[in-house]
Amino acid sequence: MSIPTHKPIVDYFQSLNELNVNFPEKSFSRMDLNEIMGQFRTGVNFPHLAVESHDGNLDESSHSNNVNGRTFAFTVYQNPKAGNFAQQNEMLDQCERLGLQIIARMRHDANDPDHILYRRFETNSVNYIKVGPVFNEELYGYRFTGVIKGTESLKPNAADWSDLDTICP
Repeated sequence: MSIPTHKPIVDYFQSLNELNVNFPEKSFSRMDLNEIMGQFRTGVNFPHLAVESHDGNLDESSHSNNVNGRTFAFTVYQNPKAGNFAQQNEMLDQCERLGLQIIARMRHDANDPDHILYRRFETNSVNYIKVGPVFNEELYGYRFTGVIKGTESLKPNAADWSDLDTICP
């Protein structure tokens, strides 16, 4: 089973976007920090799934066991007309429902022994908040965060180090 590092995580969320029948084509991106300060990407469709690069921590590790926790974040955005509060409410509801569909699929995948999330995703780690209006386009949506956590080896590989002859304990 592979380790859920940056690319596999981003690829996974992109596959969820492609497999979910409620997202149109060209509705996935990985957010870059400079986008937060101005205009959202051009040429994309809504609803839109935007994934952020994860954060990580090793705070549950010990001398005998290494636990790597990766905090993921994604936002489902919609583009309502400015000042149309009824449309904003409808689209916020859609964003929340789509985000929960993604979480439900993650929960499902975490029970598949052949999946990268197997026994690594816990639904009780998920939080979500309403966002918007954001960007120049005044997008609205819901941002979801959660943890993908699992035991991973942190033993150095001698092939990666010029001064190591063998694998360290």
